[in-house]
Amino acid sequence: MIPENIGSSIESLGIEAKAWNALAAGSPTNSVFQTYQWMSSWEKIFKERYEPWYVSVEDASGITGVAPLMIARNVVGKRVVKFLGDGNADYCDFLLAGDRPVALRGIFDRVFAARDRWDIIELNSIPAESPTIAGIQAICRASGYRLLRRDLYSSSALLIRGHIEDAVRVFNKTGLRRRQNYFQRQGRLTFKRLQGSDVMPYMERFFAQHISRWAATATPSLFLDPCNQAFYRELVEAMSGTGWLVLSVVELDDQPLAMHYGFDYYGRFLWYKPSFDAEQAKHSPGLVLLRYLIGDAIAHERDELDFSIGDEPFKGRFANTVRTTVQIQIHKGPVTFAHAWLRQKLGAARRRLVRG
Repeated sequence: MIPENIGSSIESLGIEAKAWNALAAGSPTNSVFQTYQWMSSWEKIFKERYEPWYVSVEDASGITGVAPLMIARNVVGKRVVKFLGDGNADYCDFLLAGDRPVALRGIFDRVFAARDRWDIIELNSIPAESPTIAGIQAICRASGYRLLRRDLYSSSALLIRGHIEDAVRVFNKTGLRRRQNYFQRQGRLTFKRLQGSDVMPYMERFFAQHISRWAATATPSLFLDPCNQAFYRELVEAMSGTGWLVLSVVELDDQPLAMHYGFDYYGRFLWYKPSFDAEQAKHSPGLVLLRYLIGDAIAHERDELDFSIGDEPFKGRFANTVRTTVQIQIHKGPVTFAHAWLRQKLGAARRRLVRG
């Protein structure tokens, strides 16, 4: 029997966007990826590929917790529960309010009671500082479920508030200024910060530029998939009026040289999806874009420029802090747990060998 407070759509939970976002804002790991606009947009575009699965708990005061999840099949056909939007969202977590440990326990009571619907729970990209991690570990110990935890991705950031001298020093790095000076000698270099209805007219050029930039690499652009294009457009519409979505455009003689689709949310400017003119690659237009973004974040007195997940070398050159995201796997069977444990140990051994 499927427990109550489980829905297959965000609307089925009966939570309006304002209440949902208030719940998200109260989370210690609040991010744009937890907002109603993000979740509803992802669900609208990808619900045919994955099965959305929302679990909520409430007390006398109302909704105290939501787990935005989805069910997918892995390569061997196992049913895997993941955070909704896994693969698109850089940071994931539960939305918890009030007595958070009680709310988290309530969520897992419902998930465990519906164990006929899943084989593995794989929760990716939880910020390492999230209290959710210790909470899940305690719940699994008490419930007899086998759990694996591992660090997943590094996440670099340039802290600005309280570190303004650091940020200005990075902004003025010789390598960044030199690239910008080169293009200023070639023509008129300008920077635009677009929001709301001003973004959509640039989307086709943004997709085309990204596809061209990655065409000659081993990792072709995600925008070759029409669903990803539809999702990015849907976010533009859904977030219009919030001030969260920003398309930054560097133009050379009124033509896009480099572009960045990112988020400005609760004092954090998030590096999300950049592109640049592939024909100008040898002159590093991406670094020109980066300098403008750093300057924009400083000018708007943001807390930080979050370079998000990934260990691309340039991030280490311009960041002053590094965080970590975590993966948690929960197995209800000893065989799948043993296989996962062995894969994790072998993977760690290989990484140690590569590092020497």
